[in-house]
Amino acid sequence: MVQKAEDTETGLLLDVILQETRKHRELMKHLSSVFENGTVVGVNDCEKQMGQLFAEALALVHKVRDGILQGMRIEDAAAKLVDFERGVGEEYVAEMHVRARSLVEENQAVRNILENITEDERGHVEILELLTEIASKK
Repeated sequence: MVQKAEDTETGLLLDVILQETRKHRELMKHLSSVFENGTVVGVNDCEKQMGQLFAEALALVHKVRDGILQGMRIEDAAAKLVDFERGVGEEYVAEMHVRARSLVEENQAVRNILENITEDERGHVEILELLTEIASKK
């Protein structure tokens, strides 16, 4: 999406989300490695553990990505991602917290990491809303 941005302001906003998402991915890989004795949990294992929410989240992200590659406007993609972040995204993070509760209760570091990711995700909604607002004025 960043490369498809029509202006620097849009590209900058999208890049913030991209960089934070990459950070989240790496943190979650590290967490899975720590708690799975050095083995990083794969996408299929995540889907088995997290169930339908994970599958829906992954499907939507792929749909938006494919739409952009086929010419979907950035503001339309952002609107879809806002809906995702508000709905499934919040549910997914809540489900992660429930499933990781025993780890969170025992481990201050895990609790802090998950709380920070949750805050970042809330910030993503604000960024995407700003992006759609900016795009609607053009």
